[in-house]
Order: sequence, then structure tokens, then C-alpha cells
Amino acid sequence: MIKKTLIAFVLTAGFLAVSCSSDDNTPAEQLNPYDKFEGTWKGTFSGDTEGGIWTATFDKNGKATGTLSTESYEFELEGQVSESGEINAEYTNGTTLVGEMNGTMTETTASGTWESSLLRISGTWEGAKQ
Repeated sequence: MIKKTLIAFVLTAGFLAVSCSSDDNTPAEQLNPYDKFEGTWKGTFSGDTEGGIWTATFDKNGKATGTLSTESYEFELEGQVSESGEINAEYTNGTTLVGEMNGTMTETTASGTWESSLLRISGTWEGAKQ
């Protein structure tokens, strides 16, 4: 009887030592899905009657802030990129919504369309990470 109890004890202790390893408690490294977009981006836009340049800085949460400039005007630009690279942004003059930019981003390039319902113009845009 003592022999069976000893064998059971040794097997149980061995099983517990293997299954409760401290390595199992280490959390997996979490990768930020927005890291690939983080940083400064610059590009151009063109369309019906307007064209110019845009600059945006993306933070670690995928939020973008920047400017969109023509020869005559400068607008504030704010937006958000999704984990998969879909970008949606708005450009404003003070509190007035002037237009929207939508498109797709990769780790190094971005492109899409823009539209100003206010001014009734539209076009395309493109850019790259700096």
C-alpha cells in the first residue's frame, strides 16, 4: 500500500511541476496594430478645380492630425485609420466642415478620394510615410 501511495505521490508531483511552469504565466507580447502607420505622412491631392498638399501625423492609436493646403487656403485635418488600413478624415475651417478624405493605407503608402460637399468639388489624393 505504501508503494502505491508513493508512486501516486511522485506522479502527481511530477505532473504539477510540468503543468504549472512559470513560463505559462508570461503574457504573450501584444503588438500594436497601429505601429505600422505611426509617424508623419505627406502627400498631394488634385481634382476638379483645386489641388495642393497635405501633411498628417498618426499617433499610436491610429488618430491623425494635420493640415491640407491649397494655394489660397489651409484647413485643419483630423482622422482615424483602422487596424486594416482604412482611413477616414475630415478637413475643416474652424468649426465648419469643408470636406472628407477616404482611402487605404499600407505601411509606406496611402491613396484615396476626397470630396467637398460644401464647395461641390472632388478628386483623388496620395501620399507616403516620411
